[in-house]
Amino acid sequence: MKTLTVCSYYGSGSSAVTDFFCEFDNVNSFSYMEFRFAHDPDGLAELEYNLIENFNRHNSGHALKRYKKFVDYFSSHLIAKRYEKVFNGKWKELSYKYIDSLTDFSFPGMWDFDCYDKGPWWEFWHKLPNRFLKLLKGGDVDCEAGLWSKEITYASHPTEEKFLSLTRSYTDELLGCINKEGKPFLMVDQIVPSSNIEHHMRYFSDLKTFVVDRDPRDMYLICKYIYHSKIAPKDIDLFIKWYEYARSTRKEENWNPEKICFIQFEDLIYKYDETAEKLMKFAGVSAENHVKPKSVFKPDVSIKNTRLWINHPEYKAEADYIAEKLPQYLYHLEGE
Repeated sequence: MKTLTVCSYYGSGSSAVTDFFCEFDNVNSFSYMEFRFAHDPDGLAELEYNLIENFNRHNSGHALKRYKKFVDYFSSHLIAKRYEKVFNGKWKELSYKYIDSLTDFSFPGMWDFDCYDKGPWWEFWHKLPNRFLKLLKGGDVDCEAGLWSKEITYASHPTEEKFLSLTRSYTDELLGCINKEGKPFLMVDQIVPSSNIEHHMRYFSDLKTFVVDRDPRDMYLICKYIYHSKIAPKDIDLFIKWYEYARSTRKEENWNPEKICFIQFEDLIYKYDETAEKLMKFAGVSAENHVKPKSVFKPDVSIKNTRLWINHPEYKAEADYIAEKLPQYLYHLEGE
């Protein structure tokens, strides 16, 4: 199974690519959920850092606990099943098995950051009985049977080779749970970030990545007036800083063209045939399998979300200001 993914910069149109691959009969494309466990805080990248680069007797065990907490949070709750549902009921089981495979040994024990994670009020109420006992007995008491009786300390220090081998086996199993039909291609959303891409791609056995971007003028207008976003700044000067900030690593990274493909969102609309061919060639899928063209990604619908300042002249001043400040990111139609 070959895995495809898209990464973007929030609101930059990456769903156009996942929707496009929904139209192929040999691609299992998940366009309705982001899979961010490799790069979110406490995800695989931080686990690798603390087990290998920042290894010590405290940080490494704590990183495993944090990943376990991450797994539990994204497993399920009463309202939403999250990853447990998508991974066919195997998310927690396979993740716990992965954590066990990375653990050299464990023992009953604690340190300050175990308490830090639980918060100051937890510490206050759980230490209160021990304080009373100390007053009654007139000296120190062993709190192990109380506050920390169930706390476990983990020890782990794999080599980079071992970590990557175990991690790829883990992600292979997870992605296999998604691709229940056994199709030769699987498309998943946002499984790597749009920065430090190749570092994160190391966690997967056979992965190709599309990076999708969009004209900053449309992105600002959509986030402000349609999404009413709280992720992108509404202040136009802050948006300009944020837009460049999010893309700053693109100037530093030297992408492998066999693994990473840049796509301009607007090209899928205004240069559909040419861009569709580019997507298929990079992914390795055939036009013969494109059985439902333009049925999921509909260029004639998506075009309404481009060049918004044309049909909304009240947006023109903001669009012109962004064009002045971010000329290198603008999308130009032929003849402009």
